[in-house]
Amino acid sequence: MNASKSIRKQLQEIADSSNTIKAFVAQEALNYTSDNVISFFQDLAQHGCICGMVPSLVYYADTEAFFDNYYEEILDIKSEFEEATGTPLKIPHQVKNYLSWFAFEQVAYQLTIELGLEI
Repeated sequence: MNASKSIRKQLQEIADSSNTIKAFVAQEALNYTSDNVISFFQDLAQHGCICGMVPSLVYYADTEAFFDNYYEEILDIKSEFEEATGTPLKIPHQVKNYLSWFAFEQVAYQLTIELGLEI
């Protein structure tokens, strides 16, 4: 089994496992237009959610629903980041939108580490 197929299988298991941001990220990676799922993580690391590459998080209504659905998990991710960096997160605009993108990107980064991807 090649690396991409193995990663797709792992992502599918994660996506099917729970209702968490990690499962949401895994599903988005599987839905990405590229045949090479690794490119999802590369593109996200390079461009971020702001570029519109995550169709489920493009519109404010979508990011607000994501925020409301994963509120507790997002606050935990924010707190962990602030503790790790020793700096409060500066939220420049649209709190729900910004924190939704932030949490999605943080979880995706952790997932790249867990999957052993080099991006």
